[in-house]
Amino acid sequence: MKTISEVKVSNELQDRTSLTDERIFRDLACTLVRDMPLEELHKLICLTKIDPDSAESKEILINVEQLNQLKRERLILYQAKVDIS
Repeated sequence: MKTISEVKVSNELQDRTSLTDERIFRDLACTLVRDMPLEELHKLICLTKIDPDSAESKEILINVEQLNQLKRERLILYQAKVDIS
């Protein structure tokens, strides 16, 4: 699947504002990720949900102390990781 995000900006607008290439690219990337189906997002980014009350989370999370801390604080941990080599 190919997902595309684009914006057209006039030179005039860039000259009159503090709009930089970096800002435009970051906004495009955010839009792209926001509009992408979750299944495709999983291919791009390693997404995990650690719910201390679920059996699956106990297998994912090796650090028992962190799991116990989440349980005590009644929290669910969401993580996103990108591995660029």
